[in-house]
Amino acid sequence: MSNHEKHAWASLLVAILVWLYFTMRMTAGWAIAEVTVRHMIWTYIAVIILLIVAHALIAVALAALVARDAGEAVKDERDRALEARAERVEGYVVLAAINILIIHALAHAALGHVLPHIELTSLPTLVFVLLSTLFAGHAAKQVALIWMYRK
Repeated sequence: MSNHEKHAWASLLVAILVWLYFTMRMTAGWAIAEVTVRHMIWTYIAVIILLIVAHALIAVALAALVARDAGEAVKDERDRALEARAERVEGYVVLAAINILIIHALAHAALGHVLPHIELTSLPTLVFVLLSTLFAGHAAKQVALIWMYRK
């Protein structure tokens, strides 16, 4: 397994763990909690710090592994092409999720209470849905990278 693939696995694991932390802070049971703006700001800051620290630790750990195998660290043309394809997948996932939210909001406004309701006018719900969309896009990118490295 290449170090780039190891990075993708580690990044996927970190994204899932940080998203679970974010979900724990924003939900009560299976429902999105009506938390204060202060709570959301501190949760958002904590998520950013966790992601920065975790990715720094991943970089340090992989750099220690690369020290033994100097040629492995450099991204070649194939790595850049796989990264570009994975970023395209990430864009499609985010685009699809945002469009689903828009279509759901429009359908709910047009059809009333026929559909399950997502209260997008609630700030905690909006923050949770948008950040979850970004996490889903990142996870899709890492899964696509792993899949393409395995091909």
